[in-house]
Amino acid sequence: MTSLLGVLLLPLIAYLLSTRRSAIRWSTVVVAFLIQASIGGFVLFVPWGKQLLASIAVGVGELLSYSRVGIEFLFGNLINSNEIGFVFALSVLPVVVFFSSLIAVLYHVGVMRWIIKFIGGGLRRALGTSHSESLSAAANVFVGQAEAPLVAKPYIPGMTQSELFAVMVGGMASIAGSVMAGYVALGIPLEYLLAASFMAAPGALMMAKLIVP
Repeated sequence: MTSLLGVLLLPLIAYLLSTRRSAIRWSTVVVAFLIQASIGGFVLFVPWGKQLLASIAVGVGELLSYSRVGIEFLFGNLINSNEIGFVFALSVLPVVVFFSSLIAVLYHVGVMRWIIKFIGGGLRRALGTSHSESLSAAANVFVGQAEAPLVAKPYIPGMTQSELFAVMVGGMASIAGSVMAGYVALGIPLEYLLAASFMAAPGALMMAKLIVP
C-alpha cells in the first residue's frame, strides 16, 4: 500500500511543482509510466522475465568475478575477511575501477554507443522526446551523471531548458554501472539493481516532463 501511495504521490508532487502545467504532454507521461511499470512487472513477476533477469545477473556476476582474481593477485591475503575483516578499499573499490575500465573499453570500440542509440531510439519513438534527451536517459542506465551527457554533447548548445532538465534528472535517477558493481560487491542482489536502472530511464523522463515540460 505504501508503494502504491508513493507511485501516485510523487507524480502529483511533480505536477504541482510544474513550471507550466498547460504545456505537459500527457501522452509522454502516461507512456513513460506504462513502460516503467511494464519493465518492473516483467522482470519481477513474470516467471520467464525473472529467469531472464536472473540469467543476466549471473552473467554480470561472472564477469565481475574476474575482478576478484585481479584483487587477489594484487593484495593476496589482505582481502581475506576472515583474517583482517572486510576492507572496503581493497574489496569494493577495485571492482569499481575494473568495471569502469571495462565500460571505457566498450565505449572505445563502439559497443556502448550502439546499445545506447538502440535504447535511446526506442525511448524517443515511444515517448516523443527529443533525440538528445532520449540518448542521455539511455546512457544513464550504464554510466554516471558526468559521462552520460557526453553522449549528447553535440546537441547541448542548442538544448532547451526542458531538455537540459531532463538530462539532469536522468543523471540523478540512476547510478553508474561501476557504482552498481560496488554495490554488488557489498552483497546487494544484482537483479534488483538492474531492474531499477532500466526502470529509471523512462521514470526520469516522466518526472522531468511533468516539472519542466
